[in-house]
Amino acid sequence: MSIRASKLLDWSAKIFAVVVFFLATNGLVRLLQYPSGTVEAVDHAGDPVTQVMWLGFYGATFLLILVHWDRFVNVALSDPLLLLLVGIVVASVLWSAAPTVTLREDVAFVGTTMIGAYLAARHGPGELLRLLAWALGIGALLSLVFGLALPSYGLDPADLDGAWQGIYSGGKNELGRNMALSSMVFLLLALGARRYRWVAWLGFGLSVGLLLLSDSVTSLVTFLIVLVLLTAGMALRWPYTLAVPGFVLLLAGSTLATMWFAGNMESVFGAFGRDSTLTGRTLLWPAIVEMIWQRPWLGYGYGAFWLGWEGESSQVWHWTFGIEPVHAHNGFLDLCLHVGLLGVSIFALGFLAGFRRAVSWARATTTWEGLWPLAFLSFILVYNVAESSLLANNSILWLLYVVTVVSTVVRPSEAAMAERTAPKDRSLMVSQGGGSGS
Repeated sequence: MSIRASKLLDWSAKIFAVVVFFLATNGLVRLLQYPSGTVEAVDHAGDPVTQVMWLGFYGATFLLILVHWDRFVNVALSDPLLLLLVGIVVASVLWSAAPTVTLREDVAFVGTTMIGAYLAARHGPGELLRLLAWALGIGALLSLVFGLALPSYGLDPADLDGAWQGIYSGGKNELGRNMALSSMVFLLLALGARRYRWVAWLGFGLSVGLLLLSDSVTSLVTFLIVLVLLTAGMALRWPYTLAVPGFVLLLAGSTLATMWFAGNMESVFGAFGRDSTLTGRTLLWPAIVEMIWQRPWLGYGYGAFWLGWEGESSQVWHWTFGIEPVHAHNGFLDLCLHVGLLGVSIFALGFLAGFRRAVSWARATTTWEGLWPLAFLSFILVYNVAESSLLANNSILWLLYVVTVVSTVVRPSEAAMAERTAPKDRSLMVSQGGGSGS
């Protein structure tokens, strides 16, 4: 293959990754279809335009995988716990309360997981972080344009206080989530950049500004907590004589902050315009727990619970006096509804294994980018306390979760070497780097 053809393929792969990341944030496409905020009404049957679009990406990814099948297999098999979880999700069609819905959702879930594994096989961790920055940065710029020039699209129609939703059809919380992620990405790139550092700082400032304009308290609090945890991640690189006292001080400070928060909960939530029920979440969760205990071990099947008045969720809607939620507003409760305690256990074991590897990355690397796996896994853990995004197909969070847990199977030194070599050598790094990942 000529050098020109090789460069063309490399750029095509990068553009493909940026486009996938951008669309996985739920940006632009569905907002233009449903500018009035009625997108949830079509979710139960599935949106045909979105389905066709993603089926095209699944097909394109499969063709790309065929070119370097051995490399993909090495990555896909590197985390058996992730494979087992995918198997449980797929098998849930057998006991699903709505088998047709679960079958359709299974296709999307497997497709999303496949794309994540392909991206991890094709690109190094540092390169993926920069490609993610491109996707989130484009989303931030477009959100600024929509908010200023097209407020009928850029402002959340469900919020009377004028909160921004940018280019995201999921409203202010979706903008907040994506900008919290964007802020983390650009901060790490800005701190570690050697060239164009001002671009990264500009991206960070824009992302933080849009995060505040979204008025998404969950995303803002999650971002602030992750910043604190990143400090702990930096401390992992210190000598033990400094790290141990540092962790003791951090633990003591966190304990005092928690005690203060518990005693001033009403005032804190009032300052954010919220109440101590977390906008009704604490009223919703007991009803969901009651439904979980009706089918505790295997759940209701992937995607088969929240089907409005036509599904099992109708009982929750009755108990919550017509609030009519479309998810549990807690990722772990939704995970239990999807695949039961069995699936929750497998996910927890896989997450802990991935988190342990992320800590090893933070300790073994010297770059700011090396803190990204720890930052992201911390983000997804904290964020899902009050929002629901675990196992969400075609979602940026599940896509990044797959990329993160399989990428960290590679030792940091081998990943750095892979970044400097041709993409074809990366499969060797994965096969040598390590074990089951659990």
